[in-house]
Amino acid sequence: MKEKCLVFLLCAVCAFCVNLTVFFSKKNCDPKCTFENQNATSKTIGSFPTECSTVCSFLRITEDTDLTEAQLASTFLNMKRLLGGVIVISTKFKSGSFLAGLEAIECDDLDVMWALNNQMLELGLTNLTSISCAGFQVVSNKKLNKLNMPNLKNITLNEFPEPTDKAMKFSIDSGSPDFCITVEEMENFITADNATVDEIYGKYCPPTTTENLCTSPNICQKVFGNVEIGPNSNLDTMKSIEIIFGSLIINETNLTDFNFLENLKYVAQLTKDKSAIIVQNNPFLLNISFPKLKRVRSDNFHTVVFTKNNQNLSLDVNSCFKLKSDLGITSDWSPTFNGDNCDSMNRTAISIERSKSSGYQCSSIFIIVLVVIAIF
Repeated sequence: MKEKCLVFLLCAVCAFCVNLTVFFSKKNCDPKCTFENQNATSKTIGSFPTECSTVCSFLRITEDTDLTEAQLASTFLNMKRLLGGVIVISTKFKSGSFLAGLEAIECDDLDVMWALNNQMLELGLTNLTSISCAGFQVVSNKKLNKLNMPNLKNITLNEFPEPTDKAMKFSIDSGSPDFCITVEEMENFITADNATVDEIYGKYCPPTTTENLCTSPNICQKVFGNVEIGPNSNLDTMKSIEIIFGSLIINETNLTDFNFLENLKYVAQLTKDKSAIIVQNNPFLLNISFPKLKRVRSDNFHTVVFTKNNQNLSLDVNSCFKLKSDLGITSDWSPTFNGDNCDSMNRTAISIERSKSSGYQCSSIFIIVLVVIAIF
């Protein structure tokens, strides 16, 4: 059903030319470097401005594109910057490397889309370094096993966004069990301040370890795998960690705070249903703030979970909301303390205060009655 809805929506997009006249005017597009047809077919490709390094067009490569990958690659060879956008839908191409020379994409309030390309194995956008659009969607490409976008480091929301748009939305879900994302690609996504990463699904490709990237239980600047901190862990070694490609698990310690994680900025877990941060059985824990942690990503609604720690944490509503704000968590499901989210904790706190107030009033009335009886 989901794929049928997707087909309908994409067909609607492809049925009409997108009017980008105002956008092109704002970007000072050269008419000689504007591809008006938008649809790339054997009948229209002759008018593509092959000599231009900056091309203005909402480029559409679809099932109607009766050209080979080699022909497309030759046509787009000199295009480095695309103003408008691109969608690649329902093709039989095995790779999107015909756009490998592309270095930057700038959209109006539109998404870049790669969908229903059921023979495609990779996007192959190896030189893409910058994208500024409303969203980037890679969905329902049944054989896609990798992105191959190693250099995409500059990710920003489009220049003229809708008032409700706050960040560029990444939606990546290949549908193939073999699909994987490199740690370098995930680092590019999660470190982008203006991008959402909650709808990126898959698994991590096996990484190549370096001086700065190691595999757990080894500890270095970037750790692949879960980092587990227990009663016998050497906390001094944890100070160097900046990003974890897995979960952070803190269990059965005597810790009172997380200050030893002084450089940790990102935690990105891709394993299905696995929380990004799990803190449990730490009876002396009082301060749940992380010195530099900016963002966490998990496939589980309960991204950050606290269980069976200091009982006072379950009553510390302010710390719960602060942690949620610090990490940019928008879901109501996280963080949780013994199963309760911040809102539930807040309702409990209000109820307790009301009970105390009611008890105080009853006690005051009782005392007054006793005084009156004593007098008379």
